[in-house]
Amino acid sequence: MHAAVLHDFGGTPRFAEFPEPEPGEGEALVRVTAAALTPLARWVASDRDFSRGREVPFVCGTEGIGRLEDGTRVSFGVTRPPFGTMAEFAIAPTRLCTPIPDEVDDVTAAAMMNPGLSAWSALSWGAKLRPGETVLVLGGTGVAGKTAIQIAKLLGAGRVVAAGRNERVLTTLGEYGADLTVSLDQTEESLADAFREAAGQSGYDVVLDYLWGRPAQVLLDALPRRFMVTSEIRYLQLGSSAGTEITLRANALRRTGVTMGAGAPPPIDFLRDLQSTVLGHAASGVVRVDTETVPLADVAAAWRRDVPGRRFVVIP
Repeated sequence: MHAAVLHDFGGTPRFAEFPEPEPGEGEALVRVTAAALTPLARWVASDRDFSRGREVPFVCGTEGIGRLEDGTRVSFGVTRPPFGTMAEFAIAPTRLCTPIPDEVDDVTAAAMMNPGLSAWSALSWGAKLRPGETVLVLGGTGVAGKTAIQIAKLLGAGRVVAAGRNERVLTTLGEYGADLTVSLDQTEESLADAFREAAGQSGYDVVLDYLWGRPAQVLLDALPRRFMVTSEIRYLQLGSSAGTEITLRANALRRTGVTMGAGAPPPIDFLRDLQSTVLGHAASGVVRVDTETVPLADVAAAWRRDVPGRRFVVIP
């Protein structure tokens, strides 16, 4: 079969021949129709330590849309190494092959699965978002951030503040539901002031952080310190595209009311039901994602490109 094959960690996958997978017990063979080029796929391919036990060569891609042998359209992921989703065929645990609604097309489903499920489960399961609360999205100009803005509004957020670096995309975020935007492209002192101003009198109730690094550092240092903490800030750490480390001062936790983590993972049944909900809203246009389709043969060129706020979807 043809596939996007990685031969060196940190390199670019190439369109090449690769042995077709043979499903084992509890696995299904999937004819792939669409596979999103996600940050996670790039991350797994970037370094041996991040590769989840893979050895090169292997097929790139961590999730996709396809058809089972009986014709059922499904979303799937968690493929067994050395196989991935950017190929003509893939294998996946049968229990994790979830039928998708007829009304959503394969490209939209592939593009929406990762950011949609991540944001919705973080807000509803992890942060327990309540109607009227204020949400800050760090990384609002990326695909995940733009999706999170829309879902936060859909779930009843009173205000959504979006912070990002790309000025062109920042100007469009009002169309996705952002009430305020904060440019990350400024000095730390100015950025801290911008975070405080955007918080207003009520402050932030929920933070979805897709960045970590400098933006998280500045935000946590900018939060007001109180001797008696009377409110809680639920801080969900979901990504690290701006850096993997920060200096976290003790009083950033003790005196701000911040509770921090990724949240306990929701159960599989919750995610199955949530998938239908997310894809239903995507099919109706209530939650949208900007996509660009890429033939599998052109995967190397797409891998080297980066268009903020747009998700590439590979078509075998």
